[in-house]
Amino acid sequence: MINEVNRKINQLNKKVGSQIRVPKLTKRRMNQSALTNLVVGGFIASAGIIFERKELFFLGGLGLVGSLVMSIEASNIKNDEE
Repeated sequence: MINEVNRKINQLNKKVGSQIRVPKLTKRRMNQSALTNLVVGGFIASAGIIFERKELFFLGGLGLVGSLVMSIEASNIKNDEE
């Protein structure tokens, strides 16, 4: 789904005359992003628990949910080399 959105953005950029192109995502890049979100989200959620700040805990939770969504999307991407 993400690559479909990127393709539509690239088509729109081409119609507008913009030279900016959104790169195609691979499973490897998506999994790296999911791992980064997991680590950062876990750290922020932990800081929220330690410092008793609901805002930090909420933001960390969003990072953890984002990591889950990214890993699910990564499993749906079909690479050309496979």
